[in-house]
Amino acid sequence: MSTPKVTPPDVDGIESRIARDIARHAAMIAPFVVLVTGLVWGWAGALGAALAFGLVVVNFMAGAAILGWAARISPETVTVAAMGGYLVSLLIFVAAGVAIKQVAAVDFKVFCFTLIGAHLGLLFWELRSISLSLASPGLRPAKNKE
Repeated sequence: MSTPKVTPPDVDGIESRIARDIARHAAMIAPFVVLVTGLVWGWAGALGAALAFGLVVVNFMAGAAILGWAARISPETVTVAAMGGYLVSLLIFVAAGVAIKQVAAVDFKVFCFTLIGAHLGLLFWELRSISLSLASPGLRPAKNKE
């Protein structure tokens, strides 16, 4: 039994469009979060929130790039890339947390709460934009206002 051939996705793949949309949402909310944490916890809080948002956006963009690369190879490669990418991102989050905990200029608690909140919040926000249809996978098409 042979594995069916998968047609490669277009250059602007579904995963990269979703990751860019998440990054756009992060760019809209991050300044507000950084400002509020800066007002409440000072520069250390603002720096922690900014680093957390940066790490979350880089994580989503890297995950999309890895899945886009794997989709051009085979469905099995997508599975391995998704699971392996998840484990690698967890390790990177832990390593970043350990490194940031050593830096006195960053509020570690703000970093951790922002990292978790931004990650989950951006995912739930993106759920509103996702189309679960095979006719239009990825982001929902824009509604035509004519």
